[in-house]
Amino acid sequence: MRMPHERIVNIDKDQHGIVDPRIVGSLPQGQFLMTAAAEDLRSGHITRWVQQCSQVPLLVSVAIPRGMPIEPLLRDSRCFAICGIRPDDRVITRRFSSEEKGQEDPFVGLESFNDVTGAPILQRSRYYLDCELIGHLAMESDCRIYIGQVVSGKWLELNDATGDRA
Repeated sequence: MRMPHERIVNIDKDQHGIVDPRIVGSLPQGQFLMTAAAEDLRSGHITRWVQQCSQVPLLVSVAIPRGMPIEPLLRDSRCFAICGIRPDDRVITRRFSSEEKGQEDPFVGLESFNDVTGAPILQRSRYYLDCELIGHLAMESDCRIYIGQVVSGKWLELNDATGDRA
């Protein structure tokens, strides 16, 4: 019998049973592009895991796999943007899905702008959050978690019926 203070270190079907996929499916997730820039370099990484983790100040947590090309830019610039993207936007998905290091600037040919922090924001995003990096967690897992304080944000996608920002 496991004591209350003991943690399950690794959940897998052989040792601890199967986690009901409805549980994992109900956790907050979506389609997001995390972007960063430092000096003349820009990068972006698509992630499904962005979540509000504080209200005052407004903080978000973002999980991305270890070793992504965006990580040195996050470290050097100490800021990032989160762009909410439509799941059917194949251009962004194709452009930012590559994990190859040293590829060309993925923003070339896409309309982008900067807000407060200087992190690139895609004009075709549904919305964005511009964030100052205030910390990160490097657990013994395949991802790192970055914590950002939101300094600006705006809804960009137009409502088809009214032409107003949704």
